Amino acid sequence: MPFAADLDPARHLRPPRQLTHAKQYRIERLLGEGGMGLVYRAFDPILERSVALKMIKPDLPGAARRRFVREARYGARLCHPNVVRVYDLGRLTTQGLDWFAMEYLVGRDLGDLLKRALRRDRTLPPRVVLTAFDRVLDALTHAHGRGLVHRDVKPANIFITREQDGRRFGVKLLDFGVALRIGDADDAHDLCGDPRYCPPEQILGTQPIDARADVYACGIAMFEALAGRHPFENALGEAPLSLVQAHRELEVPSLAPALASTWPEAVVRALDALIRRATAKHADDRFASADAMRMALREIPNAWA
Repeated sequence: MPFAADLDPARHLRPPRQLTHAKQYRIERLLGEGGMGLVYRAFDPILERSVALKMIKPDLPGAARRRFVREARYGARLCHPNVVRVYDLGRLTTQGLDWFAMEYLVGRDLGDLLKRALRRDRTLPPRVVLTAFDRVLDALTHAHGRGLVHRDVKPANIFITREQDGRRFGVKLLDFGVALRIGDADDAHDLCGDPRYCPPEQILGTQPIDARADVYACGIAMFEALAGRHPFENALGEAPLSLVQAHRELEVPSLAPALASTWPEAVVRALDALIRRATAKHADDRFASADAMRMALREIPNAWA
């Protein structure tokens, strides 16, 4: 074997032109289905860990395929304990199907927990909800600082994980598939996201979207998680324009009917004020950032005792 001094650095450090993808994930079972893809539990035999493998549905249009790949790339770009981690991205060349591997989570999304609570005629524990949104707002602060607006914050995209000791829980923000890169003129007026949680400017495409769109969605989702119902529930079963009109004109109601027996009146009033500011019709009247909303949430007296 030659000594190190005898090695030719140019020859030994020259990278290959291309690395083929050698990893073979073992698919174990279907976990769920979304608008663009199917999610499976799979096993990574090289790193010896479970992963969630998301595979795009066949025959989707090009725009959907681009969003699918963008979800993986944006997720990989973010490094935050409350954002689901993306490990790998690839394509099944024989079938033309894109896929990506991400962190495997044990638990349920907030939307599912809400439905389960309602079936038992209950609401979620308020302090659990506030802790979840505290962490979501921190994750959004991280994303906004890297130039990304989520555009689809809702209970179904907030995942509550079970920690190993069984007494604590974790929070993960999911699905950056419709995220907007701030300043991207091609996507600035793209109509996307769940209309139940979108601010007026996002639904109508009347002005460029920025971080305050996510602040609005957090306010709507927080009300729903605390009250056990959507603030504009009467408009949900009507024509789509009814929901648009509600976002444009109606104020979010008080939390008092849902929380009056849980917390003092002063705490409920403070939460009402926070949610109403977050869901102001004009972006300039909302919290200027997710971090500002998070700080205001943390300053509510007696809410964290």
